[in-house]
Amino acid sequence: MKNYWPVIISVLCSSCFFSLQAHSQDSETCLPLSKQYPELGTSQSISAKQEFKTTWGSHELPGGPCGYQSAEEHYNALMDESKSRGGPTEHTPNSLPDWDGHWGTDNSAGEVAIIGINSTPEGMAARLTPDAREVFLDDLERWNKDQAIDPISFCLPPNFPRWFTEYGYREHFLAPGKSLLGSEMMNQFRRIYTDGRPHPSEDWLTNEWLGYSVGFWDEDVLTIWTKGLKEGVLTREMPRQTKNMEVIERWRRVEPMDDALGRIEIEITMYDDVLREPWHTVASFYKEDDRTPELKERVWAHQWDCVEGSNWYMTKEGVISQYAPGEKPELTNPDYWFNENYVHE
Repeated sequence: MKNYWPVIISVLCSSCFFSLQAHSQDSETCLPLSKQYPELGTSQSISAKQEFKTTWGSHELPGGPCGYQSAEEHYNALMDESKSRGGPTEHTPNSLPDWDGHWGTDNSAGEVAIIGINSTPEGMAARLTPDAREVFLDDLERWNKDQAIDPISFCLPPNFPRWFTEYGYREHFLAPGKSLLGSEMMNQFRRIYTDGRPHPSEDWLTNEWLGYSVGFWDEDVLTIWTKGLKEGVLTREMPRQTKNMEVIERWRRVEPMDDALGRIEIEITMYDDVLREPWHTVASFYKEDDRTPELKERVWAHQWDCVEGSNWYMTKEGVISQYAPGEKPELTNPDYWFNENYVHE
């Protein structure tokens, strides 16, 4: 693995690194992290090394130089903007945007830099409050020593917004009052309610892997507000998130710059207690080519079953271990369920 520690230590030793700026939309009192640490990233993001162009989405932090105070404020501002133009848009089945087909994340442009591809450890550390930064650096050391275990290895679902980085095909099913946004990995479908309902009240709100999502259409842009998430990690070698994280997204299908099939660009803004300012970026999904019978033959979303593929397990003593090659039982063979040679307790 790459040794990032000399770089991180040099950044952390900077006296200005630990000075927290007041979170404000006043440009005279607020200095964005991207301005404080221009050497830690690009105009795309303080955490990303590689720049890329977008067709529609903006890398500019919404709500002023240091962003909105909360996801609720951000969502309400987008709603007010839509209302000023006569929205939200009340779509019929025939007027909804065309997001049909299978969509993939494979690309070389770095569109998911938010959660891994081009993110730098020192840039991610700069985003965090002091306590969260300390936890992240300790976690990162464990990752570098191969002492950390990805929760997905135990077949737990990827948390949100880690959902954006999952591999495999994406499928989207749009209806006037609810949209399903699906990922082949873990067979996860997000349910986005656009029928005007609010989030569940505090009496009913629980913390779920994909949270609770409400939204509205602003012409062909789907705006989403998600809350009620589980604590976890953004992905391997990245910071933790708390159960208070809330996410604002704006989805739009755009014409690609390099082919004729199109892509969906998503502006993503994360709000969490551990972040010094909202974390904003743009992700993309690319439509798979299935325009001929030959191409259709290879475009299939498969049923995901993590238990078959994972080699991790916990012993009776509570020790995390792995099966050696050839040791793992064939779990889908009925003999494993009924054979007296296996002891089930």
